[in-house]
Amino acid sequence: MQHLDHAIQIALTAHEGKADKTGRPFFEHCQRVALLVSGDETRTVAYLHDVVEKGNGWTLDRLREEGFPPAIISAVNALTRRPDEPDDDFVRRAASNPLALPVKRADLEDNLRQAEQAGKKTEKYQRGLDLLRDIRNGQ
Repeated sequence: MQHLDHAIQIALTAHEGKADKTGRPFFEHCQRVALLVSGDETRTVAYLHDVVEKGNGWTLDRLREEGFPPAIISAVNALTRRPDEPDDDFVRRAASNPLALPVKRADLEDNLRQAEQAGKKTEKYQRGLDLLRDIRNGQ
């Protein structure tokens, strides 16, 4: 629980002043993703999943210095998009980490809902969910 509480505080500060696709505070996206997964370790990753990529001043090294264990750092790394990384490659890489996989699925589900609510394109989120389903089915 200690790591989960710490992750919540980090996500609050890292995403302060940022909005999601619907104009709501970005932190709420992290909350919704966390509510879609189970277990403290997975929820910790859910709160941290966008911190390195979109947060203010956060790196994997900084998360390590904050005391997060290697499994959480590895999952956050798997959920952090690389520059110029194609969507499918990113989804496959995230899916290869067992702790990151349920968070990526929840992230795509929430992004799809947000895009629908905001009247924005949903194809990339649906494609990501389809790809995760295919991976789960061994295709």
